[in-house]
Amino acid sequence: MMIRKILLISFLTMLPFLATALPFNSKLTETDAATVQNGEVLIKSIDKAKNMAIESQNPGVQKLVDLVKDHAPNYLAEIIQVKPVSGNEDLAERLSAVLEDVEGYAGIPYWSVHHERYFDLYETAVIDSQKMLDEHTKLIDASIDIGPFGVTKTPITIEKTDDYLLYVMTNDQSLRHKGITCVKKNNMVSIILLFKDGDNWILYGIGGVKAPKIAMFEERIETSFINKTKTFCSFVYSKL
Repeated sequence: MMIRKILLISFLTMLPFLATALPFNSKLTETDAATVQNGEVLIKSIDKAKNMAIESQNPGVQKLVDLVKDHAPNYLAEIIQVKPVSGNEDLAERLSAVLEDVEGYAGIPYWSVHHERYFDLYETAVIDSQKMLDEHTKLIDASIDIGPFGVTKTPITIEKTDDYLLYVMTNDQSLRHKGITCVKKNNMVSIILLFKDGDNWILYGIGGVKAPKIAMFEERIETSFINKTKTFCSFVYSKL
């Protein structure tokens, strides 16, 4: 019993060190650190960009941070997973294949807290066109049915370099429901970043919306949009 207590105390003492050994800042709590160290998916609602846990000199991280700040969402969530490079050497290729399969987004099961039942996260997903913007970046123009907002023009960029893979999806038109604009054009963003950090792969997903903070709708908006982000990232991670 005494040995178990000593081991537990030693582990808890090391958690802050383990967190800083990975590319995260103090926003990652000791409990969060334990989750990612175990290879589990960490899902957090963080409200604003200043609460992001990611911190690294990797150029992809700086791009991600700049994108989130540019979009300035006031509803935000991050989804983190750490995987060993050993045994996952082809992770970037596998992730790219999942993300580029836009048609495969249709039918992702999404649990609606409000209705207490499952719906399709995206009812349909179609690629309208795709092209290379440069040697590293592909642009996919897609039409995705985001219930209950209907079919939405959704540009997706996937940038692949030797240092990182960066996926960015935004809305190219306002999201409207029953005649009311809920989210304006380019005010929704979903980002997934993959990069190596020592012997680990870091999967960092973040997404959110910039929407009015209206007391009677705030909880509903946060639950709906943030859960959609969590659902999509969790789906992608599960395919890896």
